[in-house]
Amino acid sequence: MGVKISRSMLTMYKQITIKTLHNQGEKKSQIARELGCHRNTVSNIVKRDGIIEKQTRDRSSVFDPYKQKISEYLDKKISRLRIFELLGEEYGVMSTYINLCKYVQNQFPKRIEAYGVQITEPGEVAEIDFGYLGMLPGYLGRPIKTYGLAVILPYSKLDFYAICYDQKLETLVKELKAAFDYFGGVPRRLKVDNMKTAILRNQHYDLEFNQDFLEFASHYNTVVLPCSPYSPEQKGTVEAGIKYLQSNFVAGRQFQDDADIKRQLRNWMDGYANLRIHGTTRKVPKEVFEMAEKDQLQPLPQEEFAFFNRCVRIVLPNCHIHFENNYYSVPSILVGKEVTVRFNDHLLRIIHQGEQAALHHKVTGSIGNFVTERCHLPDYKVYSQTEYQAKYEARMAEIGEYAHQYFTMLLTTKQSYWFRSVRIILGLEKEYGQEALNLSLKRALYYQVVDIIIIKNILEKRLYLLEVEPILEKVSGDYAMSRTLDYYEGAPS
Repeated sequence: MGVKISRSMLTMYKQITIKTLHNQGEKKSQIARELGCHRNTVSNIVKRDGIIEKQTRDRSSVFDPYKQKISEYLDKKISRLRIFELLGEEYGVMSTYINLCKYVQNQFPKRIEAYGVQITEPGEVAEIDFGYLGMLPGYLGRPIKTYGLAVILPYSKLDFYAICYDQKLETLVKELKAAFDYFGGVPRRLKVDNMKTAILRNQHYDLEFNQDFLEFASHYNTVVLPCSPYSPEQKGTVEAGIKYLQSNFVAGRQFQDDADIKRQLRNWMDGYANLRIHGTTRKVPKEVFEMAEKDQLQPLPQEEFAFFNRCVRIVLPNCHIHFENNYYSVPSILVGKEVTVRFNDHLLRIIHQGEQAALHHKVTGSIGNFVTERCHLPDYKVYSQTEYQAKYEARMAEIGEYAHQYFTMLLTTKQSYWFRSVRIILGLEKEYGQEALNLSLKRALYYQVVDIIIIKNILEKRLYLLEVEPILEKVSGDYAMSRTLDYYEGAPS
């Protein structure tokens, strides 16, 4: 037999090899030639009863006197580079950063904790995690940061993968829905690896979940389980899945664009990833899934999950919030308070301290609308349509006869939007006074002006002092309302 031994191999290995070859009946001279040793060396080793272990020199290091100090620095989570700087600044230690790194590695090796394998029941859990894949062609075929999402059933090892271009909650929810559709059911638990998308904080059992993600999980009747920080036994499967996706799908492939990536990914999942003999179980994941796990999954919900976006608003003094150029009522008790607005394309949910305060249909296609529930307003602010109109007519009549007549013109010309102009006019009263405003409205009446900007221009340039020959109906001089509430009784509400 022939055995080639490198000079760099350990002496202990050579000793064992020599003794083994001698016991097999090889001559000492032949062993010496094969191992590149002197014949006398072979004889000496054969004569020995045991093996002499290789002795290493006890080399001292310039860092030895500061070993305790280095340990303290490491306990304080100070970086190696900063430790190197501190040793030089405070103690005058002369060496190199590389030597310090080697010293720390030798003297303070990282402790490797042993852990057992977690056994899961069929249909019990799915492990979920994002992982960066590099720059891949996006929607337009241009390279873009790309992430892989792995959803793995640990029992059968059935994998679902998705290619994503962000790690937003909307993306996570979308791809999880696709994963559940792929499985044909929902596991009872979702184990997530502390991804910020789903878990905002996970420190020492102080958990803060993304509320939208919890609602998604609730809709699918599953429970979210975060992995404990620094617990490799709880997330090994899904982390291995991301590495598997990177090395077995992404590596060595050419992609044209997003559509091409997704097409190739689905073919790879169906034709290879889930049909291979798994390295751990030595079984085909798809077969195990079909035989033992598929029927144990929970059924998919009948209704589609409606994803709501989120923003924050302050309730205005008029008991409304301003959202996308329209106004939505909120109970008056929340005036001045911060509320959370949950919205999609159709609905608007207003939440305070975890409870729904209001629900409105979202207004689209127009701006400046007030969507008001009468029950949200305090009693003293609740007006019928007729009372609301009469209130503003009285205020305009207080300014003067021309202001009162201008109010009448607005009712006929602007109809549904008259109150916006009236509110602006009442605001001008504070700045310019009743007399100037009343005369300005006299001029506006003469020229049939309804543009508030022109009225402001009349006030600013004092054009109301110019003579006009208004063609106006004579009104009573007491500026009383020309219409009472009785007049408005027949008005539409």
